[in-house]
Amino acid sequence: MAQLEFSIPSTIPEPFSPNYLFAKDDIPEFLVPKRVHSFVNTTSANSLTTPRLDSYATLDNSTEESGSVTLDYGFAVAGIPVLYIHGLDAPSNKALIDFTVSEGYPGITKGEGDGPYPFSAGADTSRRVRFRVSGPGFYEAKCVQGSQRWLKVSLITKGQCSVRISLVGFVPTTSNIPTDRLPGYFQCSDETLSELWGYGARTLQLNCVPARSIPSPWQVSEDMGILVDSQRCNAYGWGHSWTDYNLEFDGMIIEGGLAWMVRVSPGMPGMLFQLNVEDGKAVIEQWFGYYNKPQITLVPKLIASVEVRESRIAEGEWLRIRTGCIGDAPVSISIDGTQVATFKQGGLKVEGFASLAVPPDHPDFPYFPKGSIAIGAGQDQLCRFRNLVVRNPNNEVLYESGLNTPAVLGDFGLKTNQFPFVFDGAKRDRYPWTADIIVGGRSAYYSTAGSEYIRGNIVASMLRFKGDETGRGLLPGGVPPGRDFTRDLTDGFFNIETINYSLYLILVIHDYWLYTGDEALVKFCWDRLKSCIAYVSARVNKDGLVCAEGFDVGDYDYYNGLQTGISTKRNALFIASLKACAHIAVSPGISDKAAAEAYTISAMSIVDAVRKHCFNANSGHYDITDTRTEGFQQEMHAWLILKHICKEEQIPSLLDKFGSLVLPSTINEAPLSFSPDTPGPPPVISPIMSAFHIQAALQEGRPAEGERVLRSVFGPMADKSSEHFTGTTWEFLNPDGTPFKGDFCSYAQLFGAGPTSILSQYALGVEPLAPGFKEFRIWPRFDVNGLNWAQGRVPTPVGDGIVVKWQVFKAGWLLEAWAPPGLDGIARIPDQVWDRKQNISVDGKQAGVGFEVPFTKHIKIAVTFK
Repeated sequence: MAQLEFSIPSTIPEPFSPNYLFAKDDIPEFLVPKRVHSFVNTTSANSLTTPRLDSYATLDNSTEESGSVTLDYGFAVAGIPVLYIHGLDAPSNKALIDFTVSEGYPGITKGEGDGPYPFSAGADTSRRVRFRVSGPGFYEAKCVQGSQRWLKVSLITKGQCSVRISLVGFVPTTSNIPTDRLPGYFQCSDETLSELWGYGARTLQLNCVPARSIPSPWQVSEDMGILVDSQRCNAYGWGHSWTDYNLEFDGMIIEGGLAWMVRVSPGMPGMLFQLNVEDGKAVIEQWFGYYNKPQITLVPKLIASVEVRESRIAEGEWLRIRTGCIGDAPVSISIDGTQVATFKQGGLKVEGFASLAVPPDHPDFPYFPKGSIAIGAGQDQLCRFRNLVVRNPNNEVLYESGLNTPAVLGDFGLKTNQFPFVFDGAKRDRYPWTADIIVGGRSAYYSTAGSEYIRGNIVASMLRFKGDETGRGLLPGGVPPGRDFTRDLTDGFFNIETINYSLYLILVIHDYWLYTGDEALVKFCWDRLKSCIAYVSARVNKDGLVCAEGFDVGDYDYYNGLQTGISTKRNALFIASLKACAHIAVSPGISDKAAAEAYTISAMSIVDAVRKHCFNANSGHYDITDTRTEGFQQEMHAWLILKHICKEEQIPSLLDKFGSLVLPSTINEAPLSFSPDTPGPPPVISPIMSAFHIQAALQEGRPAEGERVLRSVFGPMADKSSEHFTGTTWEFLNPDGTPFKGDFCSYAQLFGAGPTSILSQYALGVEPLAPGFKEFRIWPRFDVNGLNWAQGRVPTPVGDGIVVKWQVFKAGWLLEAWAPPGLDGIARIPDQVWDRKQNISVDGKQAGVGFEVPFTKHIKIAVTFK
């Protein structure tokens, strides 16, 4: 038998820490740019690429162009913007400096960077921070900027002025451990694939937010109320059912103006009033939207504006502002007891998310019969609020606050985050959605080992759960990061409860349990999971299929329209969730055999119904819904294959039909999420849907196809020459390989991190078979004719990781693995290797073994080829 020896060119580096449970702390240090990209009227710009305070760059506006410098980090970073001013020369000894950020380069060429993003309460609305400097020293922003590669610093003070800056950068708020020193590790013979693993891991780092690390966007003062700087209005959380009322508050404009809203549903757009002061002129504007500046998908509409002539309005003085909102009568606004304006209410009778679909050029806007109150500021506005009271027409107080204690932050959902969270996107939405973890969660288990962040999302969602009178209910799809969980559950803070989001969360919980072995969490969740299953089961029709309408049918692919009625994907997710709950039910902490049996029977019944009613014999694939029978859906068919829902004999032809997803104009043959002949959906390449597609191909023994999709979808993200490169994974792509919707696209998106888990699970080959890796398998499934070797480490809950390396030679194949004590492993020889075997040795001894070899602690398998 030929002697095989490893010739992998590098060794596996030691982790910074074997597991977050035993984590060492990152050394606190400022994040400074790597290089200067360009500058105008700036000297010694390279001084800004070091954290040293004894040198400085000078920005000057003595000519027609003001001083500015554009800086490059090379990859995306996160933190609180910070400056150190060495000195300044200005007539007033004050200067304004704009600190603008963007993930991709195109955004940094725009005045607002790649923002604003007014959706998330508590997140920074703007991607441009305005620093008001008045002398030497450190200056920090109030909010986190979650993901940016590019940074531009601009001196915007008018008149002759120069500022000397020693430091520009970020105070880090997330982990910056090099991705090759994480608890998990992956490297292979293909440099691009190795890098993609790291890009997914970096995406996880940016999105994993430690508990109590998010500062509130409001500053509270005992005598001066709250200070708001450029942040969109945030709503009181328990006023969502109010109808008619009068709102009063004291407001002080420090710079630019202030803003407020009435009859607003927290988290949704609504009637926005903006009081602006400029050059001695005061104007009240009425908007429909979140903010007075647009983003690509949330464009506010200016309804009307009125100049205020009746009251003297000046910056730095308190104003008593009253807004009356009664029935459908015009909204009346008074200042210091004098009525100054009335504004009509909208005429469109739309509710909830339907209001988001009203185009900005529509002649009317939505009417809101009820809703809470909100306060905030417009762009570049600095203001204060205090002494707020809301009374109904009978003069009964609905809410009253001096706005001068930290408790008010809980009232408006703006406290620091009480749990560690993993966000959907580091730039936006900066929201702990649960469905997004379905791909990103696995990547965390294989890289950062930061399971506590996923646990935080799950626990927070469970705490928000509200069942109906029978105890049935859907699971919350997310939680405002600043929600105070000591408050009661009757709040109206933004929430999504849909069937698909709930089912994704059940699968997320099952994955979490499988990778961590955390019995306490599944026990905590169990009653709620049963309630959710009961809710969905109640919507199974006479044909044995889940049928849903209305808000129940919402999903994360918002751009594809709602799948009402009988959705094949929804039924596939329900089958997967029933199987997951059946598995959880037999765990030691629950031991509910009756539930396990009932869920298994239900899953089998729905499988039969899907095969009978959802397969389209004419097209040769499954229908999207019972009314959408044209086109081929990528994710749905991947689930049908992954969960063995379709018939076994259908799998080869269905895998072939994935080829219909490729447009001739698509780069590198990347598949769309729906085939081009599907009515409705735009042509979009979806990393999350493609992750399921890749897994289905690998599971069914088509490694070349799985690898092709992996490269074609994620290749554009790995192109270092691209102006969009950030060293992270994106949300969606256009067919030409650019980010979908341009600057709006999240370049560090949790559900785009699929390559990390896919490569560790299928290329390295490690996957748990029992909760907490008590039993695990090593089964490399990538094409050994393309990938020559792989090595890596997979974190486990016991502290040490499972270490694996394998290599293929002309003469044979070699695998060696090490596992912590107490874990039982199975090493499976890849099919391509098994088919060519001549001799097999295990731990140096020739053996007549099968293709699966059990082991503990260590194993070395050598296979020589015929």
